[in-house]
Amino acid sequence: MLKRIFIIFFLGLLLLPLKGTHIVGGEMNYTYLGNNEYLIRLDLYIDCKNGSADAISSDATAFIGLFDGNTGNMISGFPREVGRKGPTRVVKTNYNCIVQAPNACVDQYYYEFKLTLPPRTGGYYISFQRCCRNGSITNLSNPGATGANYWTHIPDPRTLSNGQPNNSARFKELPPNFLCTNTPLKFDHSATDADGDSLVYELFQPFLGGDQNDPRPDNTPNNGYLQSPPFTNVSYNSPYTWPVPINGNPPLTIDSKTGFLTLTPTRVGQFVVGILVKEYRNGKLISSTRRDYQFNVQSCVIDVVASFFVPSFICGYTYKFQNQSSSAQRYHWDFGFPGRTDDTSNSNNPQVTFPGPGSYKVRLYAYKNKCLDSFVAVMNIVEPQIPKLPKDTTICPGGAVSMTSSVTGDGYKWSTGDTSKSVKVNKAGLYWLEVRVKSCFYRDSIQIAMDNSQINGTGDTVYCSNSAFTRKLTATNGWAKYLWNTGDTTENITINKVGNYWVRATSIYKCVTSDTLSVSQYSPVQVQIDDTTVCNGFPVTFQSQKTLNNPAVTTQWSTGATGYFFTTKNPGLYWAEVTIGKCSKRDSFTLSNFPNQFKLGRDLRFCENIDTILTIGLAGATQITWNKEITGSSYHLTSPGKLVVALTNIYGCRETDSIMIYLFMNPSLNLGSDTTLCLSENPILDAGANMRSYMWMDGSTDRYKVAYDSGLYWVRIVDQEGCKTVDSLYLNKRKDLFPSQIWMPNAFTPNDDNRNDLFPLNQYKVKGALYEVKIFDRWGGKITEFNSPDLNWDGKINGNPAPEGVYVYTVQWIGCDNQKHFMYGDFTLMR
Repeated sequence: MLKRIFIIFFLGLLLLPLKGTHIVGGEMNYTYLGNNEYLIRLDLYIDCKNGSADAISSDATAFIGLFDGNTGNMISGFPREVGRKGPTRVVKTNYNCIVQAPNACVDQYYYEFKLTLPPRTGGYYISFQRCCRNGSITNLSNPGATGANYWTHIPDPRTLSNGQPNNSARFKELPPNFLCTNTPLKFDHSATDADGDSLVYELFQPFLGGDQNDPRPDNTPNNGYLQSPPFTNVSYNSPYTWPVPINGNPPLTIDSKTGFLTLTPTRVGQFVVGILVKEYRNGKLISSTRRDYQFNVQSCVIDVVASFFVPSFICGYTYKFQNQSSSAQRYHWDFGFPGRTDDTSNSNNPQVTFPGPGSYKVRLYAYKNKCLDSFVAVMNIVEPQIPKLPKDTTICPGGAVSMTSSVTGDGYKWSTGDTSKSVKVNKAGLYWLEVRVKSCFYRDSIQIAMDNSQINGTGDTVYCSNSAFTRKLTATNGWAKYLWNTGDTTENITINKVGNYWVRATSIYKCVTSDTLSVSQYSPVQVQIDDTTVCNGFPVTFQSQKTLNNPAVTTQWSTGATGYFFTTKNPGLYWAEVTIGKCSKRDSFTLSNFPNQFKLGRDLRFCENIDTILTIGLAGATQITWNKEITGSSYHLTSPGKLVVALTNIYGCRETDSIMIYLFMNPSLNLGSDTTLCLSENPILDAGANMRSYMWMDGSTDRYKVAYDSGLYWVRIVDQEGCKTVDSLYLNKRKDLFPSQIWMPNAFTPNDDNRNDLFPLNQYKVKGALYEVKIFDRWGGKITEFNSPDLNWDGKINGNPAPEGVYVYTVQWIGCDNQKHFMYGDFTLMR
């Protein structure tokens, strides 16, 4: 929240009957009704907070004078006393988001009457004069004794360009009834004109009317006389003047074209300001409307304020706005491009490019919670004066470029550091010039490149033969001129002799460069090495030359080795390069190993015992050895462990391979013994955990099997090693194996004598079926319940002995016959 605290002065502090300190402002307007008839309207603004009640009451009528526009004399029958209408309370403020408005009150009254005004040379003046203004006004001399004169001039229609009577321009809005210090005023003080005349706005010096002795002049000796035109202006108290009537930074200004008032007041007080709108018809001034109004500046508490910096003018079309709003949460800008709807932004400090020079009305909306404030200003865009440097260019090494600013400015700054109008540079790079014209800076740049291109010739070669030759030598294309040491001037030449050849080329930038090529000839080089295949791990020595008596011969092997000989046992692709003088020749060769033919295969796994014969079936294999002990093509395997076999293949290469022999026990499995059980019992048969697979007699593959029926049950299991086990059992289900009825005693004695201490203790034999007993006291409260024949009540409730008496039970169960039964009754607890 923006807080500004100052001493508040508002309207008059002196309340003088009739002489009043109640007038805040006023204006006079007229409307042409036809047949020389006009509707005259006077708007009078009154201080309804501190104004004199007697003075306000006395203005129930107003004496309005009519003067001859040529002579200035009062016309007979005037002044006329006119009754007022109203009031209307002025509630307009300049601030949408003020937390607590200052204690200010303004009422608007108006006086209307009709006049028939035939055309008259010089037209008519209409004037209302009243004293006095507020004695606390800051910018007037002796304000408590200073009256006000609200007047207008109706022109002679015969002097107007279209001969039509005029309607006065009317201000659209009333200024706010108070302003806040250090907070921008943003007010559209424009007017409308029914005749479509051109309107121009400016400030003016307000006028006097009446005095302390004759506050309500009516042209009588008792009440005083109205002043005749030309009227007298008020006197401003130094340092104030009518162009600068109020303290402000920036000061009060009005846009002559739009009527937009801008001001940020800086001092608390009351300030009389005059705002004038002039009407022009076909370029000629015909009439004016004056508003004389008191601006009351006070301290305020404001929630959010919209504002931004408005420079005098903007250099160029791109501008980054400086948001000076206070306490806003978000913003919306409208840059006022004519005929555009996309000229908006929600940034805090937007950068915008205006479409061209001119004046643009820019609006800023500032939001905080539900509060909206706005600020409007006119931005004047000035066409830039940009210096023009030469076009980007390329120079030769040792060359230079001279540059001069095309704009005469107040100062120059080059990227080289020079401050003169002209510079000379001889290096490649980006150069810029910044010219200062008044307060604006404009820049242009030039890219200077250095032509470092180099002619390259191709065709250098060495002939490794004794034959005659022809050779084409080529220079890179794209050069403006060529010259060879042979005298040729083409891009390519053909030669048939050894030697050095140079070419000189000139670029399109007239830069000269050259290159040299060499052509030589030597006797041919011979080299041939054969591919070789051997057993794995067998070393081989290769020789690069058949004869070893030429000391000029050098050999380079692909492994980095040098010399006539190269030995390796690693298979692969190799090469040898033999050089004699400038001639070389390379030959590639391969060292390969005979392929392995022998593979034992995968490891072997056995269950329970090992007893098998292994046989080697490799054709042509000899010298077969098992585990370095047994020879021959077959081997009797009886024990686990590692098995190693070595042999010689058909290539004569020795090979070895091995596998692991594993022995595992069959998994254990016990489904249980054959048994007889109740028809209601469905045991779950378990085939054991962590098996690779399960297979029951009915084809199911789960670990568990629920035995619902009588019969033979079997399962085959395979463990993770692939070993198998099968087990089975026979189940005989009978419904009469045990009694299906339950006997419930009618009493028990829980006295810890080990006789009849538990209830029901009925020794019911069927296991795993439904069994549920509930015990209640005689009032129906449940004491306990249990769901197994092995559980009984010990005659205690919450650990304490239950009282003697009658208790109720319910019991439901599934008997050996697989039928559901239910029974209830009572029993007696005795101790």
